[in-house]
Amino acid sequence: MRLAPGSTIARGQQETRFGGAILAALFAAFVGAAPAQAAFHFMVIQEVFVGPPADGVARAVPLTADQKAQYVMLRMTSGGQTIVSGTSLRVEDANGNILGNFGAFTANVSNGGGACSYPNCPAVVIGTQAAKNLFTFAFDKIVDGQVGRVALPASGGRVCFVSGASVVDCVAWGNFNCTVSGTCSGANALRAGESSANGCDTNWGTNAAALQYGKVLEHGVTFNCAAKTNSTDYSALFPKPVNNAGTNNNVDADSDGLVDQLDCDDSTGTLLWPVTEVQNDKVSFAVRSLYQWDSQAAASGSGVIYDVVKGRASHRVGYSDASCFLQHTPNASASDPPLPPSGDAFYYVVRAEGCNSSTWGAGVTASSRDTVLNVVCP
Repeated sequence: MRLAPGSTIARGQQETRFGGAILAALFAAFVGAAPAQAAFHFMVIQEVFVGPPADGVARAVPLTADQKAQYVMLRMTSGGQTIVSGTSLRVEDANGNILGNFGAFTANVSNGGGACSYPNCPAVVIGTQAAKNLFTFAFDKIVDGQVGRVALPASGGRVCFVSGASVVDCVAWGNFNCTVSGTCSGANALRAGESSANGCDTNWGTNAAALQYGKVLEHGVTFNCAAKTNSTDYSALFPKPVNNAGTNNNVDADSDGLVDQLDCDDSTGTLLWPVTEVQNDKVSFAVRSLYQWDSQAAASGSGVIYDVVKGRASHRVGYSDASCFLQHTPNASASDPPLPPSGDAFYYVVRAEGCNSSTWGAGVTASSRDTVLNVVCP
């Protein structure tokens, strides 16, 4: 209702007269407050970062949620989306069960920007202190220590930017299927009792691939709310976070996609993240003479090479018969047709090399094993 100065309204049997100055002040307050009620709705989840390659290494004591270097970056699709206090990033497991929040905003952000279109609007980055330390510049919100906080699950799950039961955007990855928990009408749809905050998606369609350590799920340059395509254009790219003020540390001297702050060799595009301990090394079930392991080329570059030590299981204590079976191979497998002696077996140990060298086994710490095998296969 808008009243002209000096007009009256009736409340029951009372009549109240508004003077022009008082009404003008009330109306100005109303006009100023109204946009704030909807000033976080036009956002998309642009980057989801599960952590550097080292976060995916098997450890005797797993990293806590706050120890993981993880972040989520939101991007406005319209200017002025600054009233984020009270909103949160909800995390679900692969079956759609709510695990908790990745983080919640406890204050608004300041840079709303003027008229803009995605992806050239301000961003908002929320993450752990470990992630902030990795990228070195200030994040808009550090989530460490928040009650109910959980880490982003790498293999499969979903994160949604929400305000209560009002959902702005979601992105799912891996084998996520919300219908397993019985709370969603579709595999990647709204949960029962929830509503769209922006009139865009109510079903976010096909999942992205599993999150990769060292890369982000990156939303592309397309955005079309009317066509409901705002959350279907995700790919795995190297991280380039930016905070709400536009601050970043995203110089990439060798143009290989990985910023200098993270790149272990800025002079070549063949070496990227530092290598880590080799994961999932095993003898092939189908081809028993094939020893294989996870390649690190996607995160650490095409220049990564591997050393393989071989010996007999009966001599594994102390590695007394260890030999350098392969040195500096670019492949993530090795063929070894000969059979071991009767009653014995072969063991294999593999190490990655790039800008650095990993250790020869799980645990991310050097040991007497590494001392011995570094001599065998330098």
